[in-house]
Amino acid sequence: MPDIHKHGCENFKKITFLFVLQVILGILPVILLLIYIGFDLFKYPIIGYIFIAVILVGAISNITVAKRYNVLLSGFRGEKSLMRTVKKLGNEYMVFSNLPIRYKKNRSEIDLLIISPTYLLIIEVKNHSGYISGKHKDDKWIQRKVYRDGKTTETEMQNPLRQLRRQRDIVKSILQANELDQWIETVLYFSSSSVHLYLDLYDSDNVCSSEKELLEFIRTYKPPRKADPEKLDQVKKLFKEMCEN
Repeated sequence: MPDIHKHGCENFKKITFLFVLQVILGILPVILLLIYIGFDLFKYPIIGYIFIAVILVGAISNITVAKRYNVLLSGFRGEKSLMRTVKKLGNEYMVFSNLPIRYKKNRSEIDLLIISPTYLLIIEVKNHSGYISGKHKDDKWIQRKVYRDGKTTETEMQNPLRQLRRQRDIVKSILQANELDQWIETVLYFSSSSVHLYLDLYDSDNVCSSEKELLEFIRTYKPPRKADPEKLDQVKKLFKEMCEN
C-alpha cells in the first residue's frame, strides 16, 4: 500500500454542519406553527405575517442548504471511492489527499496528488452519474439524467479540466520556485459506475471512468522525462510539510 498523507477533514465537517442545519431548518416551521396555534397568535395579524415570512424564508433556505449538502456529499463519496482505489497501489507511491496548494495569490485544493518514482500525478475526482457531454475548450459541460419515469433533467457543471490545468500550473510554480521542477501529469476520474461520457477532448486530456482504467494509467504511464530521484525526495518532503500545515 502507498504512503498516504491526508490533510484535515474539512469536507466532512462541512457536510456534518449542513446536515444539522437542514434538520434545524426542517423542524423550524413546525415549531413556529405550533407556537402560532398554541398561543392563539392568529388573533394578531401582524405577528401572523411575521411568522409566515419566517417560515417561508426557512423553507427557501432549507432548499438551498439541501442542494449544497448533496453536492458536497457526492464529492465526499467520490473522494472515498478514489482513496479505496489508490490504496491498491504499491509502496513505491506516495499519496496526498485534499492537499491545499498556494503560490502567491493562486490557491486551490487537490483531491489527490500521487508521487510515483518517475512523475507527479494530479487527480480530480467527480462522482457524477448520467450522461456527461462537453468539449476541451468549453467553460461548462452538461450533465443529463434520465429517470425511470421518463423524466429528464439537464444541469451545467464547470469544466473540470480547467481546474486541473490551473492546479498543475500552481504545483509547477511551487516546484520551480524551489528549483525542483518535475514532470506533472493530470487525470480526471469519474468514480460513478453509472456515468456515460460523451467528451470531445485533446489527446493530452486524460480521463478515466473505472477503477481498472485508472490503476492501469497510474502504473503504466511513461513521462517524457523521468524524475530526478534526489529532487523527488525533496519534493516529497516539501508536500509533506504543506499537508501538515
